[in-house]
Amino acid sequence: MSANSIKEILAKRAAAKLPAASNAASKFLDTPAIDSISEVYNSTDMTNSFLDEETSAIPITLVTLEEGEIDPRLKLLSHSSRTLLHKCPRKYQLYRMSANKISLAEEKEQEQGVTFAYGSAVGVGVQSALERKSEDQVIMDTFLEWDVDLLHETPRQAKSFWLAIRAVQKIMAMLENGFLDDYELVYYQGKPAVELSFSIALPNDFKYRGFVDAVLKHKGTGEVLVLENKTSSGTAQPAAFKNSGQALGYSVILDKLFPNLSSYEVLYIVYETKSMEFVELPFKKSLLQRALWLQELLIDTQLITMYDSYKTYPMHGEACFDFFRDCEYLGICTLSTENIVKPLTTEVVARIEADDDKYDFLIDFYDLVASQVSKAEQGEYEGILNNQAKELKGGI
Repeated sequence: MSANSIKEILAKRAAAKLPAASNAASKFLDTPAIDSISEVYNSTDMTNSFLDEETSAIPITLVTLEEGEIDPRLKLLSHSSRTLLHKCPRKYQLYRMSANKISLAEEKEQEQGVTFAYGSAVGVGVQSALERKSEDQVIMDTFLEWDVDLLHETPRQAKSFWLAIRAVQKIMAMLENGFLDDYELVYYQGKPAVELSFSIALPNDFKYRGFVDAVLKHKGTGEVLVLENKTSSGTAQPAAFKNSGQALGYSVILDKLFPNLSSYEVLYIVYETKSMEFVELPFKKSLLQRALWLQELLIDTQLITMYDSYKTYPMHGEACFDFFRDCEYLGICTLSTENIVKPLTTEVVARIEADDDKYDFLIDFYDLVASQVSKAEQGEYEGILNNQAKELKGGI
């Protein structure tokens, strides 16, 4: 497909169905990036890159768990999977045991549809803009992250590829006009601290994995700021983000990784797809909040252990319709588990064991608690943290 063909299709679709996107589409179509995209779109090398050269017939050996032993796939936690666990434990169980997606990157690839493609593409575009890449490169990065048909759209939520480009162009304009001028990107081992990945080794072989969107440092005070980029099809409500554990958990990581630059502020920049504006939502995070997050992480591992001991992961019917669609397990979640999940194999176990090699940071939960205790002053903070330390020593 030629660059001109792509231009014609995008322009026609933008004008016909999404008039609000016309300006963004025009600006995008007039950039040299469209020529690069055309080359990528038509490249046979791109197609071949998705093929695993080492793919071959590997003998599959099933793994038999001992009585009381938990399937290791159920021990892989993240912010999104914890949210799923709280919404519907049964869906969490089936998702974990059906997909065989081990790393966070693999989980991300499994999410499909314009909603997920849009959020992911805008997120990558924002990160690239923070790195002060050229406009062409930012647009190219955004394009490469778009993993559904280029022409797919959801007009009701104002989400499409060219509207994602518009959002990215918006953040670039904000940065050029002084947004975050008092901050600079933190660099770790010579690389900008965007999409930093980490894995926390929890008690009883549980793991919590995550990505930090971006880490910034104040040029004057040296304080570290966790930046989280989100998109919303409605109005960005502070209450929807204020007590989110996602960025709160990241601040705990930063407190360990950057002890001399630690800050307890998180800045959400939320792009409202309908108003087409970014909203800034800064929140301070106290030592008490971070201590409670660690405690809640332990509680979730205990919940899973309890559900598994009863061989029952509760179904929450109110979660059967979410993100404007039926649950993918609706109609089969009442069937016997062994009939609807994938068996545990030695290959899956090996991938779980090798998963740690894919993260920038490997952190031990005990070390995190020790770090928190060392920073706590006398008072209620110290009591909570010391109780955690005592419980861990007791074998929880």
